[in-house]
Amino acid sequence: MKSQRGSALVMVVGVASVLFILTGVVYTYFQMNARTTRFQMNRIRAATAAEAGTALALHHLSSLEALPASGQPYLLQMEEDSSGWIDLADCGKFYVVIDPLDGFGGHTSNGAVEVRSRGLAGDITRDVYVRAAPAYPSSYALLVDDAIPAGYFIDGRMVDGSVHSNGEINFSSYSPDSTDDPYVSMVSTTSQGGFRFSGGVSSDVPHPEGSSVWVRPYSRHRQGSPYWQPNSPEIDFSRMADHFRGIVNGSVQSDAVRISAERVLIEGQRLLYKESETSVEQVLSLDHVNLVIVRNGFSPVMIKTVRRPDHSLTIIASNDMEIGGGIDGGATGSGGPMGLVTLGNFIIPADPDETGDEDWSGRWEIETDGGFLIRACLVAPSGTFKAQTPYIPSDQTRVTVTGSLVERTMGRLSSGNSGYQLGNTWEQGLGALHPPYFPLLGRWNVYSWIIDPPEQEGFEIEDDAI
Repeated sequence: MKSQRGSALVMVVGVASVLFILTGVVYTYFQMNARTTRFQMNRIRAATAAEAGTALALHHLSSLEALPASGQPYLLQMEEDSSGWIDLADCGKFYVVIDPLDGFGGHTSNGAVEVRSRGLAGDITRDVYVRAAPAYPSSYALLVDDAIPAGYFIDGRMVDGSVHSNGEINFSSYSPDSTDDPYVSMVSTTSQGGFRFSGGVSSDVPHPEGSSVWVRPYSRHRQGSPYWQPNSPEIDFSRMADHFRGIVNGSVQSDAVRISAERVLIEGQRLLYKESETSVEQVLSLDHVNLVIVRNGFSPVMIKTVRRPDHSLTIIASNDMEIGGGIDGGATGSGGPMGLVTLGNFIIPADPDETGDEDWSGRWEIETDGGFLIRACLVAPSGTFKAQTPYIPSDQTRVTVTGSLVERTMGRLSSGNSGYQLGNTWEQGLGALHPPYFPLLGRWNVYSWIIDPPEQEGFEIEDDAI
C-alpha cells in the first residue's frame, strides 16, 4: 500500500510538473504572440499615420496660390501646435517636413518638393518619402476643359507629352492592328468625363474587349496611374482664368508693361507694335521685361515673331489673340519658354493672299497660307484655338504647337481636306521651367513614393527640420 501511495504521489507530482511547464509554455507563447501582434499592429498604424501625413502635405500644397519664397524646409503644423507632431485618432501620430528640391533637373525641378513623413505608434516609427511637382498650364501638351472630340485621337496621332481633359476623351482607329493607333505618353480624364472608343464604347482601360483601338504605348498605359488615369481630379479652369484676369485688371501684383496695339512683332529684345496700319511704329525694349499686357479695345491683336527673344517672356491679350504667322519663343533655356495668353480666343486669321483681301505691307503682313510652327505655351482658359475660316487654306496644311496648348473648348481648324491639321509636341524642358506668371493649377503630380527608405546621412526628418 505504501509503495502504491508513493507511486501515485510521484505520478501526481510528475503530472503537476508537466502541467506547470505546459502552462508556462502556453503563457510564454501567448505573451510572444501578443507582443508580435502588438508589434505588427503598431507597424501598420505607424505606416498609416505616415501615409496620412503625406496626404495632408499634398493637400496643403494643392491649396497654395504660390510656392513659399524661402526655399527652405518647413514643418507642416496644425493651428496652435508647435511640436510638429500631429495626432491621428486611434492611429498614432505623424510628423511632416516639406523640403523644396533646389538644384535638381527634370520633373524634380520647377517647384518640386520632397515630403518626408514619419508615423509613430507605440514605440514603432515608419517613414514615407515622396517627391512631387506642381502642375502648371505648361505641364501639359494639351489641356482641355470640355471634351476632346472624335477626330483628334485617330490613327497616326502622336502626342509625346501629358494630355488631360475634364470632359470625355474620344479614341478611334480603323487600322487592322495597333501599329498606327493613337499614341499619347500620359492621359487623364475625370469620372464625369471618361474614355470613349470607336463604336460608342466607354471603358476605363486602354483597349476595351472587342475594340479595334489599342491606345499606345499600350503596355505602359495598362499599368494605370500616372500614365492612364480615368478618374483624375478636375482641373479648375475658372481659377486659371481668374489668375490671368487679375493680372490684366491689376488685382494680381506683377511687373507688367502695358501697351495698346493692333499688331505686334517680336524682334529679339524688342517688341514692335502699331495701333493701326497708318500709325507710327512703336518700339518696346524687352530688357528686364518678362510680362507684357496688350489691349486693343474689343478687337483682336495679331502677333508673330521676326526673331526670338533671348529670355523667357509672357504676353497676355485682354481679348482675342490672332496668330499671324510663325511664333518662335525659343526652347526652354535658350530664350524660352514663351507664354501667350488670351482672355478670349486664339484665332488663325485667313491669309489675304488666299481671300484676296488687302493686308498690311512688309513684315506686318499676315502669313498663314502655309504650314507654320508655334514654339510657345498657348493658354486660352475661357476660349478656344480655332481658324477664322476653317476651309482656308484650300489645301490642308499643318500648324504645330511645340510647347503646350490649353483651351476651354477645342476649336475648329479644318473642313474636309482644307484648313489646318493640328500637331502637339510637348517640350521636355517645361518640366523644369514654366513661363513667367503662369499659375499653379492646384494639382501635384507624385513621381516617387518610398516607404522606409535606407538610412542616409543628413536625410533624417529631424535633422532637416527647422
